[in-house]
Amino acid sequence: MKRRIAMVLGGVLAAAALSAPTASADPLEERPDFKAPYQCDEKGWTYFSEHDYDGAIDINWGSGGADRGKPVLASADGTVHLGEGGNAGKYVELDHGGGWQTRYLHLDSQDVEEGAEVKQGQQIGTLGSTDATVAHLHFDQRLDGEGVDIHLEGKNLAPYPDQENRKELISSNCRDGGDPGDPEPEDTTLAYNGDKSIANGSEATLSAELRTEESDEPVKGREVSFELGSEDGGGAVQTCAGETDADGTASCTVEVADQKLTDDGTVPLTATFAGDDAYVKSTADAALKLQHVEGRSYGLAADVPLPLLPLSIDPTPDTGTLRTAEAESLGPECAESVNAVVLNADALCAEVAAKVGPSAVTSTATVADASIGLPGLPVVGVSGLTSKSTSSCEASTGSVELELTVAGNPVEIPDTPGFEVDLGLAGKLVVNEQIPVEGADKGLTVNAVHLTTLAGADVVIGSSTSSAHDCA
Repeated sequence: MKRRIAMVLGGVLAAAALSAPTASADPLEERPDFKAPYQCDEKGWTYFSEHDYDGAIDINWGSGGADRGKPVLASADGTVHLGEGGNAGKYVELDHGGGWQTRYLHLDSQDVEEGAEVKQGQQIGTLGSTDATVAHLHFDQRLDGEGVDIHLEGKNLAPYPDQENRKELISSNCRDGGDPGDPEPEDTTLAYNGDKSIANGSEATLSAELRTEESDEPVKGREVSFELGSEDGGGAVQTCAGETDADGTASCTVEVADQKLTDDGTVPLTATFAGDDAYVKSTADAALKLQHVEGRSYGLAADVPLPLLPLSIDPTPDTGTLRTAEAESLGPECAESVNAVVLNADALCAEVAAKVGPSAVTSTATVADASIGLPGLPVVGVSGLTSKSTSSCEASTGSVELELTVAGNPVEIPDTPGFEVDLGLAGKLVVNEQIPVEGADKGLTVNAVHLTTLAGADVVIGSSTSSAHDCA
């Protein structure tokens, strides 16, 4: 319940309440370390007195409406009593123990509850003009109910100057609930500088630099926590933390990255410094690339524009494209045979297999035997064919194994890629054709046998493609 006190500002209060204090030496020596009841980070606060009794001053920051709403802070630790009226408007009275009290009058708002325990520097209300003509703070300081010379910031403020000779008073009441006199915490900046690309199954080194915002000095000995991933992305959130060194850099390691591959191939990263008494909280966000691979293989594909019966064979069998950052594979059912007028093949298989730690993919196509007999060209025979392409962020490699005959004659195949077999002017036959994959960090398409003609025929037997992405 609010208590009501009777007081007339600028007038004479009841003699019993305002008689000269019976000041004994001991209570005054045990006076609390009263601080000015306003924030220390604002300049322009002044005090004066137009009262003819001890223990009261008026405090202004600007003038008139400029003062309204400014925080009013507890001058010392105390117990709250609330009141209103008696020409005092809304007020807060704090009991500090040992007979000491302070009162804060004409408040616009009372921001604490009756009976609450407050700390020095804690906001108890806002400056206003309730039951006053101009917004200002009327401040009382009392011992055993009697006004005494006001002491703030270790100074005796008596005798009080009148309004024309107001004096400035600098506050050290710096932070709500903090130790009075402590400096305000400094603003900080946090910048991520760890791995820009990570791979599932491998460790990820996360790092960030913590510095002061104004002076750009490194902040040492503070913990920075890291969150890798997002539940919204369908994966797990992986965390670690590190302490900043002399350069302000904190690092830690996620020993085994395990993140989901998104359409844009990125993983969210948040670094956080929680803040403390000396430094303000700061965060840094980054989007790390997730290394991933792609692969595809097929046994045979052909497009032959025959005069009477054009031939077109889609890739058979075809794995389709595997795009992944995990360990998985694709392997459609093998094709027993392909039989066409000018093209025949048996036992065609295709497979793509990816692994992690680090990410890599291998695409493989096999064909037991095949023959190509296009008009105007010698018959090309193939057996024991295997085409293989492997890619990681480190490298791409390709290989081909087969036995080749042209017009029934064996052809010696060297290890070098892109070996051309002479078929005359009408056609071109390339064995172990290797083509880099566009748009990939590493990537290679390997066609075991690729036959083209001037008439527009295009036949591929045993194709395998692999590629690695977002490597750096």
